[in-house]
Amino acid sequence: MFTIIISEKGGAERREGFDRGEINVGRVQGNDLMLPKGNVSKHHARLLYRDGRFIVTDLKSTNGTYVNGRKISQATIVREGDKIYIGDFVLRLEVGQGAEGAERGPAAEAVGAPVEPPAGAVVPPPLPPQAGSIAPPPPLPEQPVVSHYPLERDPDSESAPEWPGAPAAQVPGPPRVPQPVPVRARANTAVMQHPDRVASVAPAPRAAPPAAAAAPGGPAGQAGAVRSVATAARSLPRETPQQAARRLALITLVDRVADAMDLSSLDAPGGVEEAVAQRVERVVREQAKAMRDEGEAPEGIDFDLLARDALRELVSLGPLGPLLEDEDVSDIHVVRPDYLLVVRKGQAALADPAFTSEEALGRIVARLAHQSGDPLRSGDVLVERRLARGRLVAIAPPASSGWVLTIRKRRRIEVSLEELVRGGAMSRPMAHFLEACVGARANVLVVGSGSGAVATAIGALASAVPAGERVALLQDAEEVGIPQAQVIQLAPGAGRGEASVQAAARLGPDRIVVASANGAVAAAVVDIVAGGCDGVLVGVAAPSLRHGLARLATHIALGRPGTSVDVAREAIGESFDVALEVLRLPDGRLRVQRVAELAGADAKGVVARDLFQSSVEGTGESGFIVTGTTPRIALDLAARGIKLDATLFKRAR
Repeated sequence: MFTIIISEKGGAERREGFDRGEINVGRVQGNDLMLPKGNVSKHHARLLYRDGRFIVTDLKSTNGTYVNGRKISQATIVREGDKIYIGDFVLRLEVGQGAEGAERGPAAEAVGAPVEPPAGAVVPPPLPPQAGSIAPPPPLPEQPVVSHYPLERDPDSESAPEWPGAPAAQVPGPPRVPQPVPVRARANTAVMQHPDRVASVAPAPRAAPPAAAAAPGGPAGQAGAVRSVATAARSLPRETPQQAARRLALITLVDRVADAMDLSSLDAPGGVEEAVAQRVERVVREQAKAMRDEGEAPEGIDFDLLARDALRELVSLGPLGPLLEDEDVSDIHVVRPDYLLVVRKGQAALADPAFTSEEALGRIVARLAHQSGDPLRSGDVLVERRLARGRLVAIAPPASSGWVLTIRKRRRIEVSLEELVRGGAMSRPMAHFLEACVGARANVLVVGSGSGAVATAIGALASAVPAGERVALLQDAEEVGIPQAQVIQLAPGAGRGEASVQAAARLGPDRIVVASANGAVAAAVVDIVAGGCDGVLVGVAAPSLRHGLARLATHIALGRPGTSVDVAREAIGESFDVALEVLRLPDGRLRVQRVAELAGADAKGVVARDLFQSSVEGTGESGFIVTGTTPRIALDLAARGIKLDATLFKRAR
């Protein structure tokens, strides 16, 4: 009665004929049509034929059934030439002689009337057959979609879909932390989500701690944390239908190039030879033209741009190249090949396009490492490299299920305390107090988390340094800028931190600014303060002031063998006069959570008395409160001729 033409990715095409009106399709024996692959469910789909019409129904399979690139959720009419996607297989139907007299079984009777389509059945538009095309990109979906979860597999299966755009099941339940998609396909074949798949929450890079720190430990702070997390979840960028279509078209093009030529020469970390690059470019343009001629891409695709993107990924740095050159981009995050998040002018957005495969992403990480002067070595799992325009941190398999990377670009932060006040990061009384502390050469510790939070706060404090002073600035990345001072730039680097701090002290500058006190640098900073240095500004990366002080004490104890943690705490409490806790909010804004005076240490740790706090209620000046504590440093400021307003530390009633 009819014939099913079965095409398998990487395999030969075969034909099977059937003379009955109901066909069950699945992975195990007992099905009328057996497709033995792990991404096909045991009982995957049912195909009915009656009165010259085919009707396909998905049997609640793990990876879903697709018709012409669209996932079906109910009985769907299928015509000759339409393509049914089941796992790695594509099925097409041909009607033979005698088909019009097909008998109708009980299952066919249950579907609907004998001539008209079943009630609620979806009738997809016809798609002409395309010879030699196994899995073309599906047409543009009509509704907004998100493709953000890894592929799901049949519970008793050991394999995952291998064709570009393979479907993935939706799993009910609370949102889960997305993981990079493992790839087991052949070279240049990405395991990607189908654009019709919808998820409730998109993945995101690790976010800064929520705004609950505004009132540590209090119910208001906890409520603020819940609101912040909810707001962040709603604001996560999602892939548009156009982005999904372009990504799948790019996957198809790169896959065609891999079929047309050997790409093993692209794995050389030192770069691609000119002759090889020229050949790749020629093949890319030939295959792009063939895709256009064969109609193997959604409408609206610019094939010149598609060829450019494919060439960038194959012989250069892929989508990372333009992003590294973009001055407005500050951070780049890749949580899996098909999800490339960029922070541009403080706003997070998906980059278009992303990577086509896990293999392509790993190849580009190797190229970046080689450009840094420190190539990847066999067995490297954590990759940290200084790039010409930023800093790369990547995690390689098997430490993660796939490549994960972050690039934080270098940017000079030149911001004043007044600008922070206008931006709502702190109140005016806080700015007046901190400006007085810098003018009086107080030692200030800045603790914070979030992209560039500590560097921004240190840069604002440094803006209060009197013009013409000599400043020794120690930082790995050129983030902090002090335009009004004579700056001596020192790069601590790996293993040189302690020596750099000691060298800076010997130069006898008016100020010493340490952007990040880690490891032996922390102990060296306390040593130079004990030796008489003042006006020191030091940054520590930590989620809160309490964590930062504990971390600093640990670094000092480890950096000075024989020094107990209690002694280290006492040294911190006596070395620094004032401490700031800063936070980068989910919307990108900076917030000073608290300003405290350090006063030695007791049995519980370093004593920190809050002078100003951020409040979860109110905006502008009303978003900050004064605790009513008058700091001891106020007497030192008066002795140096710096008078503060007497009401500065009085708590409002």
